[in-house]
Amino acid sequence: MALYSHRFMVYWSDTDAAGIAHFSNFFRWCERTEEELFRSRFGSLSGLLAEAGLAFPRVKASCNFFFPLFLHDELRVDVVEILVGEKSITYRYEIHNESKGMKSAECEIVVVPVKLSEMRSVEIPPQIKESLFSFGAVEKNKRVKVQEGSEGR
Repeated sequence: MALYSHRFMVYWSDTDAAGIAHFSNFFRWCERTEEELFRSRFGSLSGLLAEAGLAFPRVKASCNFFFPLFLHDELRVDVVEILVGEKSITYRYEIHNESKGMKSAECEIVVVPVKLSEMRSVEIPPQIKESLFSFGAVEKNKRVKVQEGSEGR
């Protein structure tokens, strides 16, 4: 079940010469969905970050691709999991080709809070953690304990 979903269309500028969406756009759609998630509840992500004097640079991004997206296909990006650590947030996404009824990709993006005035990583401020928990995020260490406990079954 998705914590949040957003829909897009594949435009000509998103495709390569074969009319297939270029892989780099999958990351753009994920980031736009993250921004829409925050905008839907708080008006903007930039407002939250400006208040705290933070930026959230991406430190890891990966996608597993299953089915292409073609010119003018409609797609849906689902935020399926948000894991909150002390100094990192992991977003997990599924991208679906709604025009063809197929899952196109699973993506993961990890971000870290950086104090702009010092350009160093810091702990995630409580107000940002609380906003993430309001979306259904879980604490990273609690998720790991649940998985470890279920391995022997």
